[in-house]
Amino acid sequence: MKQWITDLLALQEVDLRIRGLRTRLSLIPGEIAKIEKEFENEKNKVTHSKETALSIELEIKKKESEIKEQNEQIRKYQTQSAMIKKNEEYRAMMNEIEGVKKKISGMETEQLVLMEKIETARNVFKTEEKIYKDRQTSIEDEKNELKELEGKINSEIEKQNSGREQLIANVPPGLLSIYTRLLGKKVGTPLAEVHQGICGNCHLKLTPQTSNSVRKGVQVHCDNCGHLLYTNEIAE
Repeated sequence: MKQWITDLLALQEVDLRIRGLRTRLSLIPGEIAKIEKEFENEKNKVTHSKETALSIELEIKKKESEIKEQNEQIRKYQTQSAMIKKNEEYRAMMNEIEGVKKKISGMETEQLVLMEKIETARNVFKTEEKIYKDRQTSIEDEKNELKELEGKINSEIEKQNSGREQLIANVPPGLLSIYTRLLGKKVGTPLAEVHQGICGNCHLKLTPQTSNSVRKGVQVHCDNCGHLLYTNEIAE
């Protein structure tokens, strides 16, 4: 294998390692944001379930107040009825009292329904609150782990860059310029291996002339994607 290929492969190995590390590094902010969003959603669920329970409690209190008012009305009617002398007026008053009692009965039924709802709402709130508190305990650990990983990746990138300087010195300037341009595409490998006439970067077949030049170790580009080529196959 030609020396230029060996030197460029050594540099490429480091650069691909750095590319992978930077790709992983770029994902960390999104992962942290996702954790925080999920946590915020849990918090919102707790708030919503609490507000629901409080709303039902207010309805129950309102219903209790309305029932109390209606009972007070019955007492007033009963007091008034004791002073009525005429039968027709008395019967009319009794009808009023009966109407209020029916109204109270309806309210009490509504109150029972609300009591069932408040029990369910309180249970939902307790469940959501527990999930939130449990998540609160773990979220900081998860974020710290990601930040720790971020630090390790940055250290590894720095280490790889440090060794890269020596590798760059082994590559001729003109070849390095071509390689750097191809590396800037951020896809595939600048120096692609050819196997049985197929480019390892774009996976398309090369012309016979290009394939032959690659086997001889000549600096040649893929007919299709333009990447530099090499092979371990022996020239015919």
